Amino acid sequence: MLLLPKVEVVGVSEDLKRIAYDALTTRPNFAYTLKEVQADLKRVFATGWFSSCVPDAEDTRDGVKLVIKVAANPELRGVVARGADALPTAVLQKAVRPLYGGPLNFVAFSRAVERLDGWYRERGILGQVIDFNFEGGIVDLTVGEAAVGSIELAFLDPATNSPKAQGATKPGVIRRHLTTQPGRVYSLRQAKADIDSVYSTGLFEDVNIVPQEAEDSTETQPKVDLTVNLVERKTGGLGAGTGISAAGRGSGNMPGFVGNFTYSQRNLLGLNQKLSALVELGQADSLFRLQWVDPWIRGDPNRTSMTLSMMNTRTSAAAIHGKALEPDASPADAAADARGAAGGVTLGRLVAGTEWRRPLAANWSGIAGLTWQRSCCMDSHGTPLLSDAYGAPLTFSGRPSDSMMLGVISGSYSANDGSSMGISLEQALPLHPAWLNFNRLRLRLEQPVTLGPLTLQLRGKAGSVYGDLPPYEAFPLGGTNSVRGYAEGGVGSGRHFVEGTAELRWLLAKPVHGTLFADYGSDLDSGESVIGDPAGTRGKPGRQVVKAGYGCGGGIRIDSPLGPVRLEYAWNDQRRGRFHVALGYD
Repeated sequence: MLLLPKVEVVGVSEDLKRIAYDALTTRPNFAYTLKEVQADLKRVFATGWFSSCVPDAEDTRDGVKLVIKVAANPELRGVVARGADALPTAVLQKAVRPLYGGPLNFVAFSRAVERLDGWYRERGILGQVIDFNFEGGIVDLTVGEAAVGSIELAFLDPATNSPKAQGATKPGVIRRHLTTQPGRVYSLRQAKADIDSVYSTGLFEDVNIVPQEAEDSTETQPKVDLTVNLVERKTGGLGAGTGISAAGRGSGNMPGFVGNFTYSQRNLLGLNQKLSALVELGQADSLFRLQWVDPWIRGDPNRTSMTLSMMNTRTSAAAIHGKALEPDASPADAAADARGAAGGVTLGRLVAGTEWRRPLAANWSGIAGLTWQRSCCMDSHGTPLLSDAYGAPLTFSGRPSDSMMLGVISGSYSANDGSSMGISLEQALPLHPAWLNFNRLRLRLEQPVTLGPLTLQLRGKAGSVYGDLPPYEAFPLGGTNSVRGYAEGGVGSGRHFVEGTAELRWLLAKPVHGTLFADYGSDLDSGESVIGDPAGTRGKPGRQVVKAGYGCGGGIRIDSPLGPVRLEYAWNDQRRGRFHVALGYD
């Protein structure tokens, strides 16, 4: 035991002496063992302020005086980071900025290093500070960031999970989705985004990336080789099914049903190109369509997709040219008119065209397209018609069919909170004297508002046509996806229109939601500008701004794998009620 009549710290400023004294547990006029004194010296050194801590003993008549000779760390004047390719300079400076202006404290410096390591962990980057050297007031950091060596693709057998010699998909199709590249710093977050991107092609049952240390990896220059494991799925085949036709509803309360037969191949020639053929037959309409899609043209950096399509459709024109039914007309009478029976009109379209689509900015996408179209109105037997049951013309040209070359430019915005916006501009190009010449503008806005457990969905639509306007190209108002409480086109049809909807939704029990809604629509008194004034002839209410059509009601929405199933009942401003059934969003 040593009696210490006095303990003194020397060699530094008064502020640093105070820090050293606070770390000491030894006190004057007490006896301590040599081991306890050594532990105290370690506590002084552990404060991080001192580069050396040396004890010295002086014999006095009262005992042994303990003198602790300490030397402060040099002042920090700068930090240099080697190997930190991914680490932003601003992040490094922010971490070490509090350490400037005095002797370097190694405890605080260790916390700064931990913050730098944390920056790598938060971003899923394989990197960390592996060593440092402090000399002449400059800290020299050595950072190890794992770079990507090679990237190999491995196609696995779905039954045995063993590697196959090759897969059906071309390697370039997969590699163009990988932002992780050889020579770049490996990031787990980036690798996950690459997995999601490859998986989004729809060609694979499973995708995963396995990193392993490269043969030439070192402590100061770590490197990983990556293996992308891929399990392909079946991408082609025949199918058949049934569904609900929007056009088939016509003036009836219940939807029209359709049957369809399809052939599809989602990986044509191993290039992720899609070829599909569809035949759809319903109570009131039919569709024949052949379509080819390249989702990413030649690895274009803007990820532009291209679609070529040809189709022949027949749909009911009852929304515009249907007979004015009596208020007490039966659903059977309305359905017969929708099918083109009893003097009803069927609209046939032969369409061929191409479309390009690409992202424009965050949450924005754009479309440009060009199509040729020939339209013909006919009866239920396919015989061309020149006029409807009221003697009004059915085509703009006065001939059995109208033709046009239509250019389309559109943009859409969709945010994570559910708000969206869409705008499209269509121009019929009069490349032939007999072809139509018009300009059509459409606008759509949607905004959800959260009200506690309720969601208020606000939606608005508007459109306008300038130039040649065949009656079948007028905007129909009313129906399941327009003003509910009215039949399809029951409010009116015009050259211009506005629609608005406010819908309140709340969860009843998963997956069922309750809804209350109010709809409004008007053709802005433009019905008379349509050839034959089909809305005015049938006495529809949407011709005037003041006396527009509106409806309100409620229902339920059931979320399903195919989309929401909507079962609704609405009353219109004429105090008549109507059921509406639909599959999908309005």
